[in-house]
Amino acid sequence: MITDKQKIAKYEELLHKIQLNAEVCLNDENMRRLISNICDWSYAHRRGNGELTDEEQQNCIDKCFNKLTNLE
Repeated sequence: MITDKQKIAKYEELLHKIQLNAEVCLNDENMRRLISNICDWSYAHRRGNGELTDEEQQNCIDKCFNKLTNLE
């Protein structure tokens, strides 16, 4: 399970990457990737339409959470 401390660290890393790529590097491609990662994480909370177990749902959410700051 991801702790609140880990969540805060990941969210702060994400916000710093957004600022860096939006205002310093002006890297539109990285911004698209970060926004896509955010969308994937958000959708992971709803996907499965109730057909997944709570554990399967949480695994999807955690997988997307861990990829929030990936730029690959």
